[in-house]
Amino acid sequence: MDIENKTSVYEEKEETQEVNPEEQKREIKSEKDRVLQTAVIVAVGILVIGGITVALRLSNPQKDTKKGTEILKTMDAMDVSKADKKIKELEAQEREAEQDAEEQPASEKFTDCLVMGDSITQGLYEYGVLDQANVQADRGAGVSVGDNEKLADHIARAKEMKPSVLFLSYGMNDVGAQNGDADGFIKAYRPLIRDLKKSLPDTKIYVNSILPAAQTAIDQNSVYAEIPKFNQKLKKLCEKEKVTFIDNTDLVKQEYYAGDGIHMSTGYYKEWVNHMAEVAEL
Repeated sequence: MDIENKTSVYEEKEETQEVNPEEQKREIKSEKDRVLQTAVIVAVGILVIGGITVALRLSNPQKDTKKGTEILKTMDAMDVSKADKKIKELEAQEREAEQDAEEQPASEKFTDCLVMGDSITQGLYEYGVLDQANVQADRGAGVSVGDNEKLADHIARAKEMKPSVLFLSYGMNDVGAQNGDADGFIKAYRPLIRDLKKSLPDTKIYVNSILPAAQTAIDQNSVYAEIPKFNQKLKKLCEKEKVTFIDNTDLVKQEYYAGDGIHMSTGYYKEWVNHMAEVAEL
């Protein structure tokens, strides 16, 4: 809408006839409101279409988003009704893309990803949530456990695979190995992160939190009560090392615990995978 033309109309009015000041103010306010409304609609339309175009490209790289770009280029020349129609069409396409993404199997989302961890992580392939090729995990593994041969194998696998996204999920075994000393855990985790960052510069690294233990497990071994402290320090480490910390604490439900109060049943794993995929924007 041409605001300058509207202004000239009022100037012409003043020259040709006397106008009641209050009436003129109301007319100007009314016209300004209409101009503002149109401007907002156009601006919102551009933002929505631009966002949808980006969302479609991210959620489905194969989907043709040229039409969205063309609409952005011609937005100023379109009236609001046509723009609204186009916006609704693209919103429908966005909903379709979101539905497709939700229905996409987790194994497809994680095709170029690797999840490293301990026996809890093993459940990802043991329960059929992810392919074993995308999981490198062993019972008893940790960043500060024993001679760390298992961890060395995990690191070698990551460097060989060079995944686009790498998820680390260690800590439950370290809580016991460090006898509740969170500082010792962080001291062992830091060089692992730095080594992977240096060796895999094109890989995005995400660090999963340690899952909370059930009260039954804490009653048997009080060291598990220190897990929140471990996670707090692990989160700070991630911030310093500029890698993303994924807090999975709220995903855990009482019914997900296995008999030992530490490991998880199948219900947890789908939620965990979806959470990792959401954070990593897979």
